[in-house]
Amino acid sequence: MIKLQQFNVLAFTYDRLKNSKFNINITPLEAQQNEELIALADSEVLRAIRRVTKHPFDRFMLDYYLLEKKKITKLKNSTVNRNRIAEINNFIMRQLFIPDYISITTSKKVSYKKIGRDGFYVNGVHFVRLLCGASQARTNRSIFVSSAIHNELNEILQCGCNMDIEIIAAKYSAYFALTASSSIRVSTPRVCVVPDKEIQMTKTVDWVDESENGKQDIITRQEKELNFNLWDGMGLISPEFAEKWSNELELGYNTSAFCIRSVWVKGMCCVFDFHKFSKEIAHKNIVKDLYGNEVNIDNIDIIISQSQFKMWSAYKSWQDYEEKLIKSGINWGITKIAPKEDDEKHFCRSNYQFLQVLNLNNDDLFELCQPTIDLMNGVMGGSLENMELYLLGKNAKKEDLQDKWDNIRDNFTKALLLAPELIEDNYIYNRIVDSLNKRIRQTYIGKILMQSNFQVLISDPYGYCQHIFGMEITGLLKDREFYSNYWNRKGVSEVIAQRSPLTWRSEVNLLPLVKNEQTEDWYKYIKSGIIFNVWGVDCLLAGGADFDFDILYTTDNPMMIKGRYK
Repeated sequence: MIKLQQFNVLAFTYDRLKNSKFNINITPLEAQQNEELIALADSEVLRAIRRVTKHPFDRFMLDYYLLEKKKITKLKNSTVNRNRIAEINNFIMRQLFIPDYISITTSKKVSYKKIGRDGFYVNGVHFVRLLCGASQARTNRSIFVSSAIHNELNEILQCGCNMDIEIIAAKYSAYFALTASSSIRVSTPRVCVVPDKEIQMTKTVDWVDESENGKQDIITRQEKELNFNLWDGMGLISPEFAEKWSNELELGYNTSAFCIRSVWVKGMCCVFDFHKFSKEIAHKNIVKDLYGNEVNIDNIDIIISQSQFKMWSAYKSWQDYEEKLIKSGINWGITKIAPKEDDEKHFCRSNYQFLQVLNLNNDDLFELCQPTIDLMNGVMGGSLENMELYLLGKNAKKEDLQDKWDNIRDNFTKALLLAPELIEDNYIYNRIVDSLNKRIRQTYIGKILMQSNFQVLISDPYGYCQHIFGMEITGLLKDREFYSNYWNRKGVSEVIAQRSPLTWRSEVNLLPLVKNEQTEDWYKYIKSGIIFNVWGVDCLLAGGADFDFDILYTTDNPMMIKGRYK
């Protein structure tokens, strides 16, 4: 996959600003020494700032100088070489330092209000608040930019939306900050945005009536009518356009799902042949979009839902939005992708949340921990196979190790793979022992190995197509039926599903898996992912999950299945 470029920005705490009387003078080198210079992956906000400020970033020249620096470091130490490296470092700093973007951490609301109202100065430049998204708010951070570019930048990021619509301030803030997500630019798709499908279903629930004065809450089993958004945060991408994006990202394979970003747009698009559905099932190619306009699906690359287009009511039509998007200079981006068809031998570490909700006895616990104990003993005993599994983790599939070689960042691991006899060296052996001891300590808090994986959540895309073509929604999966290409290939009929953060035993969900001629035909492009039916309460059992690239942990471990409270 294309490596996402990192840029350097200043980062201060509120106390640092206050102690400097909200007027800091600092160089990038000083900030680096003070640990007040952080690396941020590229985003549409940073790209927009570079356009507005005419920042001198040149990817070709940067790569050229990085290569030259690498060559010089291998040469003999000399004054000439040291001076040249200093020149290259100065060039790299100028290329990667974004002086007009600053991250501020505040722990008190009153502090946040003060700098939000008055701003502050750095190197004589006045900075004002630009955004604070959901991820920034969770860590008490907010983003400030130079007041000289604020208005122009704000106009770009608003993308011409109608600001007269009513919206909760916190939601607007989160939606506005979507362009600050780390993303890799991709080509612009032809898009159709369709209405969400919300339905009511009556489900049996444990209803909690909260009691006052410290008394125990009253819990009763009741029938309740609940509201469900069947494809919340989810869209579809055609196999042809998915291949185009996969090639642009240099994945080396065609992924099953993309996490998309643009102005006011976020969510997941899974690969599904809606053009084939149009011809073979719906027998028509015209659908009505969110604005009531007729759209020929033959001319569409991506279908997104109303829940993915956060400010849809601020535009007259999707075409209105597209025209303003082009004017803003902001492109579509990808933040995450689903992995290639998952390895047959795949182990992940659990956590204490997944285990503390199980009903297990001592014998069950011993059996649950045995694979981890066997691996540790195997490594300590010099087993080459176990050592490779331990060192490589998720890359531990020998036949395609060559393809993953560049992903192994630890030269120590590479050396052992090339020359396993190095395990006899005392230094290397002791280093493995130290690493193992750390892993052993982690097992005390529930980080044990299981045959398991994490996959993106997908809601039945066949039913999605039935919805957009105005057909009766049946889907391919009935209630209590699920699909996973990964587990089906392993011949597994049921798995336990859990999602962090997990807080109660009801969130340990048993998924019966299905595989038939229809699923293998229509889901053939979804090599990685858990497909949910649209009839259950499974998103509630996954802690209120939706389908905007939420991840689910699944395992066929017999002790996990046995220990689940029914």
